[in-house]
Amino acid sequence: MNVIDAIRHHARMRPHDIAVVHPSGAASYSQLASVLAHLSVRMLSEGIKPGMTVAIYVSDPFIHLALTLGAMINGITSISAHPNYDPLPAHAKIDVFLVDRNLPFTPAGTVVPVGANWVSDGGRDAQAVLAGPGFADPEAVSRIFASSGTTGLAKLIGHSEAATKRMITRGLALDPMGRGPNLCMMWLSTIGGFGTALATLWHGSMLVLATAPLMVLRSINLYRVVGLRASPQQLQALVEMVRGRPVRFPSLEKIEVGGASTPSSVLLAARATLCPNIIGIYGSTEGGLVAQAPAAAMQAHPDAAGYVVPEAAVRIVDDSGNAVAVDVEGVIQVRTPDMTAGYIGDDEATQAAFRDGWFIPGDLGVMGADGLLRITGRADEMINAGGVKLSPVLVDEFLLSQPGVRDAAAFAFRQSGRSDQVWAAVVCSPDFDESALLAACRARLNSRAPTRLVRMSEIPRNAMGKPMRQKLSQDAARA
Repeated sequence: MNVIDAIRHHARMRPHDIAVVHPSGAASYSQLASVLAHLSVRMLSEGIKPGMTVAIYVSDPFIHLALTLGAMINGITSISAHPNYDPLPAHAKIDVFLVDRNLPFTPAGTVVPVGANWVSDGGRDAQAVLAGPGFADPEAVSRIFASSGTTGLAKLIGHSEAATKRMITRGLALDPMGRGPNLCMMWLSTIGGFGTALATLWHGSMLVLATAPLMVLRSINLYRVVGLRASPQQLQALVEMVRGRPVRFPSLEKIEVGGASTPSSVLLAARATLCPNIIGIYGSTEGGLVAQAPAAAMQAHPDAAGYVVPEAAVRIVDDSGNAVAVDVEGVIQVRTPDMTAGYIGDDEATQAAFRDGWFIPGDLGVMGADGLLRITGRADEMINAGGVKLSPVLVDEFLLSQPGVRDAAAFAFRQSGRSDQVWAAVVCSPDFDESALLAACRARLNSRAPTRLVRMSEIPRNAMGKPMRQKLSQDAARA
């Protein structure tokens, strides 16, 4: 069984139950099945055939989701652009671009404009039947994700239909995110957003599509959302919006936060104002779910990734690849049933990140005697300030606890022939006092304190909410 089979079943068993709530309305399971049936036929009429690969550049979340599911019905591989409409890597082999606006980088003859009529025309026919060839080989790539990591250099990661099924069923068994209504603030181009959508529809629950903080907060109470998934920065945006206001969210039973470490101040505020049950999730697009952290562990250890979940394996190794002892920092390697074999069209990156059946996400960490995995930094982001090595995450944590700081990301300022300097980009409130903050940093962080603050209106982050520190470092060097 796949997600299309599940939607077909729910359309028969609970046709009038709401499947998807989106900014323009809602669709029951019967209406969703009808939309997908008509959309899959529409794609074939546009010359988009099984075996092709389509890139979806459409901002409307419901149309975007429907296009992705319609492609799956027809055995068409899809890749979703992030909302910023960046071009895909040059080695991405795209047959057709499905777009809602003109793009400067699409080759002539490969663009198919998509409008609201693609989904509105199909929703009226309750008798439409979901039918299509699907993927003849369940291990063939059905969905591609463009993961930018923290460098801005996208890598293409392929997931098969079989791997997607394993990811969903394993996730539902470990922590039933499918029992909704559910809302994920991450875009459908991410493994978190796409996985939440599929798990919810697989389970026959309600999926709420919303990303803007105000709309998310309204949707939680309006649709009695049970499960919320967000990045730490998205969670922080929700906390800032409800701070000092007498609002409560009684339906919300669980918040899953992943993509980066969650500052203690954000975690405390979220547990007090949104939901006390917050679960940290550690994983990757390449490897799937690896570990889960209960709120208590995250509170005691802000760098906690969590306890390794069943069927996943983690080992900590030194620079030579030898396993290190308990409580000794090293390079994290992971292995899961959902792990992909490598990057599409990038042998060099594959050889660097996949070794002897293990995936190397680039994180540094420690495995405690109690089995708790902690992330101490990124191997490619460590700052060596005159022999003092530090993780920028520690600086972030302190900066975010200070008055007037809304967001922060420390990074290495590098100049040829000189030691790294600790700099930090900050997003500030109007009453921000730079001198006071620098003094507080020196008093608390000593030699790890930033020597300069760069004020920004927004910290550059990837689709999973991780700060793009290398970009900050490169931009600072150029400036």
